[in-house]
Amino acid sequence: MIKNDLIDAIRLDGGVLCLDFVNTIPDRMDGTARDNLRSIDDLLYWARKAGSIDNRSFAALEKACYHYEKKATDFFVQAVALRSLIYSIFKAISRQQKVKASDLDAFSELLPQYFSFLKIGVCKNGFIESWDFGTNHFYAITAPILKSAHALLLSDKLQRVKECPNCGWIFLDTTRNGRRRWCSMQDCGSNVKALEYYYRQKKKK
Repeated sequence: MIKNDLIDAIRLDGGVLCLDFVNTIPDRMDGTARDNLRSIDDLLYWARKAGSIDNRSFAALEKACYHYEKKATDFFVQAVALRSLIYSIFKAISRQQKVKASDLDAFSELLPQYFSFLKIGVCKNGFIESWDFGTNHFYAITAPILKSAHALLLSDKLQRVKECPNCGWIFLDTTRNGRRRWCSMQDCGSNVKALEYYYRQKKKK
């Protein structure tokens, strides 16, 4: 697969995999339909960047996309729907609103489709879990994302799930004091502060 500059430029500021996936929409507040994931190729490239799949799975899935184009396209539609579902759930949580029952039902219905492939094995220091499907199974892309969302929902960190007021990205605040406001201080934070400074100076004139 050729180099994908658009995906390479995506920041991983979500704090957890499922929120990084949600944040593949570049800006949820600018009123446009911009999307960094426009095809299964983009999704596959992003999954490797985010660590959802390794290089071996990437190579196998790249071949699967070529040989099973219709199946790959259908899966991409499902993956985008999963992103929308996870976003809807955690947006509500970030705003301290009640999560829609229909969203939780839809999420719960996905669990057996994925978790039936989750196995426990023995490793040197105890036990380890792994996904028991082939490297060319498209679920290899979204299974870690779903599991990340499942783990976050059942964690004690939900009060740290926040929404960036500038771009609408959802992120997990992992700072010690819990006062992180922006998805990225280097991006949204600095942009907003620069604008605030500009208007303060303008008022002085």
